[in-house]
Amino acid sequence: MDRGQQNPSAPDGRLTATTVETFERSLGPMPYMSLSAMVDYGLSDAEIGRYYALPAATITRLRTAWRIISRL
Repeated sequence: MDRGQQNPSAPDGRLTATTVETFERSLGPMPYMSLSAMVDYGLSDAEIGRYYALPAATITRLRTAWRIISRL
């Protein structure tokens, strides 16, 4: 399946272990820190998604699941 078309969650909206592993491979060895840094740089979910070749909605779900908020 194309990375840009993957389903980021289970039918009930939870992130699954398989999709989290996929995101971790995309975001590198420290996915939480990588995503947190990009948010701190002031990038939008769409910009972060383009950088990591993931849909913006996936970035939004990860930020919500990991409680990463923009401080801007």
